[in-house]
Amino acid sequence: MENQNVPDDRTMPLEALNQEPTLPAIPTSSPTPEKSRRKLLQGVLAGAAGLSVTSVAGLALASNGLGGLHIQNQSTTSDIKTFFSILATGEALAQTFYSQAIAHQEDLELTREALFTLQAIRAEEQLHFSLAVSQGGVPATTHFSFPYGKATFRDGALFLKTQQQIEELTSGALLAWIKDTASMGQPRLAQLGGQLMQVEGGHRVLGRVFRDTNPFANWGFAPVVVAHFTDVPSVVKAAGFLSPKQGNDFELRQIDPRFPGLIDTTPGTL
Repeated sequence: MENQNVPDDRTMPLEALNQEPTLPAIPTSSPTPEKSRRKLLQGVLAGAAGLSVTSVAGLALASNGLGGLHIQNQSTTSDIKTFFSILATGEALAQTFYSQAIAHQEDLELTREALFTLQAIRAEEQLHFSLAVSQGGVPATTHFSFPYGKATFRDGALFLKTQQQIEELTSGALLAWIKDTASMGQPRLAQLGGQLMQVEGGHRVLGRVFRDTNPFANWGFAPVVVAHFTDVPSVVKAAGFLSPKQGNDFELRQIDPRFPGLIDTTPGTL
């Protein structure tokens, strides 16, 4: 792969910044690249980055002035904090996954367009994580495993298979979020779940674009994966993402989510 085909990383590690935004103080570490001959992409659609960049329909940092949640009672407050903690854990997992892919850009032989797109997606996942933490969420962990371990980021087919699994689990989790928060009498939070799901669905489609899998958009309806949002941690653990061990332990490393072309970076008042 020729270096001129790879753009500079458009996001910066937080430790390199001396300015806003201030993100949650979660322990971070740098991923270590490993070489591989396997190729991820032969090419990507020219408009793919645009699909991702319209992203999250805006999840904001606390510094962007999010309004506080209007909670009806103490029990509901506790439930909502639990929901945001589960969300924070899932978004930390996704951000870690995309960070590892970017760190292994040469191993995966990413095209310029693919790398730019993955950088945008990572910024979106960071926005999601920061929002969840700003609303009281506490991630259960910042260390994650992947079903195929380090091979995930050496083999393009395994990377894309894992990407689809993560995004499909996320879609199902957000369906449960919408259902449960609506049942709790929290229509704005249910709407937030839709804002999240809209963007995560775009991530899934981009993965199919990367794989050149036709049709790119192949869901008539998003599958129901879990009955309730609180079931999500056990499903994610069973899938192999929450069992870090030596040789398969990937830590969240936060980044500044500001990224060229990224729009709608606040969801509005919650």
